[in-house]
Amino acid sequence: MTENSNGNAEPTLGMGGIARRIYELTGHKPGRSTLWRWHLSGRLDATRIGGRLYATESAIRAMLAADEQRNRGSANTRGEAAAARLAELLDRNARGEVA
Repeated sequence: MTENSNGNAEPTLGMGGIARRIYELTGHKPGRSTLWRWHLSGRLDATRIGGRLYATESAIRAMLAADEQRNRGSANTRGEAAAARLAELLDRNARGEVA
């Protein structure tokens, strides 16, 4: 158990529990090496005890929220840029210019 910002005890999840919870929330189940990489890079706020990782539900949700915020619109932006480039190439091709 870990104390959260409200001063209440919050249960911790081991690596298997972390992966299952992320799967429940996103539909993608990360491997153990991915969890370690996220922890070592600072993305996942977890505690190391005896060579194992433990994280709280709030830490998992915070990481996923930060990821969503960081990635918001990036796929749409890439899609719009690709569509604009394709339209430009088709226009140049229609005018007989070499692409």
